[in-house]
Amino acid sequence: MVYLQVTFTLEAQDVQRFEAYYEEHFLPVILEHGFSPVGIFKTLVGRAGEVTELWRFEDLADYESKWKALMADARVAEIFETTGPMVHDERFQILESVPYLSGP
Repeated sequence: MVYLQVTFTLEAQDVQRFEAYYEEHFLPVILEHGFSPVGIFKTLVGRAGEVTELWRFEDLADYESKWKALMADARVAEIFETTGPMVHDERFQILESVPYLSGP
């Protein structure tokens, strides 16, 4: 298994609008492309407005094919027109699970 971790921050005034738009418009498109969510998390203590998404993939090839298909979807470009200005300090990481722990 490999995992895509996406972390970004939102300004306080954008949090509710972003979450509603993401849930209604972006999440369905992501799921339609076969992404498997581990979870989407908000920081309670620490950096205000920070969001972390964690997505599970079978391997790097699975990630690459799904990512390319998602980025080629015309709906995503439209979504980014709305969400892009709200998102700051976006960071992407591909993580690999360690062999001595099992689970999602």
